[in-house]
Amino acid sequence: MILYALPISNFCSKVTIVLRHKQIPHQILPPPSGYGSAEYKQIVPTGKIPGLVDDQLVLSESEAINEYLEEKYPNPVMLPGDPAKRALIRQLSRHHDLAVEPIIRSLFGQVAPQTRNTEVLQTKATELQKQLTMLAELAEPQPFLLTSEMSLADVGYAPTLLLGELMWECFGMSWNLPSRLKEWQQNLQQVPAVSETLQEAREATVTWIASKQG
Repeated sequence: MILYALPISNFCSKVTIVLRHKQIPHQILPPPSGYGSAEYKQIVPTGKIPGLVDDQLVLSESEAINEYLEEKYPNPVMLPGDPAKRALIRQLSRHHDLAVEPIIRSLFGQVAPQTRNTEVLQTKATELQKQLTMLAELAEPQPFLLTSEMSLADVGYAPTLLLGELMWECFGMSWNLPSRLKEWQQNLQQVPAVSETLQEAREATVTWIASKQG
């Protein structure tokens, strides 16, 4: 099994966490000639990362990949059997992909000081705070977002919140995670698959931010 990924990508980290947590044999490679390249599209037609190749199966989109991994390698369980619980986990996964992550991504162009707009930063920070507050309201930490063990609901937030913290530090803004989520984040970061992946993501992100400061 090959995962085409880069440590700077939080969506790649989302899949890497699942692969490592389930201890699935795999190899992580950068997309040849970069994602979106003609060479890479010969392997993964969408040209996106993460891209998973498992024998004849080729997948992109982190949600599709993680649900495939869960079905093929069900232990440890990351999507419980109860239909209601599964639906709630999927809801929080979508909240990450569609509500939280896009706000942080929209500020990539603000990392370079010469393109920074204080008004834009303040507006987006307010939007993000609303979405994190919603996450806190939807979650039932026990100690993970909805379950006693890490589920697919948790894995996207780990790298995205790290990315947000590092970017907010770069912007000179305060990062305010709702108090109801702070213990959850601490527990999440102690999971070996998460801590290993976040260390790689941190190094890549710090390097990227530094490259924009000159």
